[in-house]
Amino acid sequence: MAQDTRGTSAGRPARIFDAHTHAFPDPLAATAVARLEEAAVWFPAQASFDGTAAGLAASMDRAGIDRAVVCSVATRPEQVPKITAWAAGLRSDRFVPFASVHPDFPDPEGEVERIAAAGVAGLKFHPQYMACPADDPRAERIARAAARAGLVMAFHAGHDMAYPSDDLAAPRRLRRLHERVPDLRLVACHMGGWQSWEEALEHVIGTEMYVETSMTLPWCPPALLERLFERHDPGRLLFGTDAPWADQAESLAAFLALPLAPDLKRRILWENALAFLGEAPAA
Repeated sequence: MAQDTRGTSAGRPARIFDAHTHAFPDPLAATAVARLEEAAVWFPAQASFDGTAAGLAASMDRAGIDRAVVCSVATRPEQVPKITAWAAGLRSDRFVPFASVHPDFPDPEGEVERIAAAGVAGLKFHPQYMACPADDPRAERIARAAARAGLVMAFHAGHDMAYPSDDLAAPRRLRRLHERVPDLRLVACHMGGWQSWEEALEHVIGTEMYVETSMTLPWCPPALLERLFERHDPGRLLFGTDAPWADQAESLAAFLALPLAPDLKRRILWENALAFLGEAPAA
């Protein structure tokens, strides 16, 4: 990786986009956060804020983050319409909410059309929490509908703190989905596969999928992380934190400390996210 000789503070870009965060409706946030913390049986998880949109905005302020993708995950089919409505209402100059269509929802095409009509930019799909492999025909059906509607999709990739032994989101499965629906703008979260980075090198890195950095910098060995960055298209690298499951300020500091060229940091922290969302071309 090219050395950044300017240092962390001097090399901080003017604007920062967090491509992977979460928040919940206020009445549900405390319960949702507590349940997810309890479910993290593989590695402990401690939320960095209370899980509300206001808590996320305050976290962004502390970290100096301008905008964020805010992901929802439908763990049951009946949650889908409520998530769509909440995501539509969350849209703002700071928040880019992603809705979620459960693989067992009876009319995924119709719901994707409603999501697009509401101005929501994308969908989040979590194979473990939806009990659906990333390359399952149901996931492919949603992906095809999203591509037709001009939506992007974020897929959890790799293992999960609550599901240590399954491969529902394995990088090879994301590769299969990508090959079947190549016109879908898809981000494979956690640099292509959390705790599956060697497999991500083989199946995700170097493809036209986007990847983002959340939950990677504290976990991925430095030499392997260097290969992930070097071998992927620099225009398809995004900065993400997975907040509240990581502290945004700490995640940003860790990213800025990486020995990446200043121009590449700037693209990862802002311009590439705009390109992914279809708001502007990559520089």
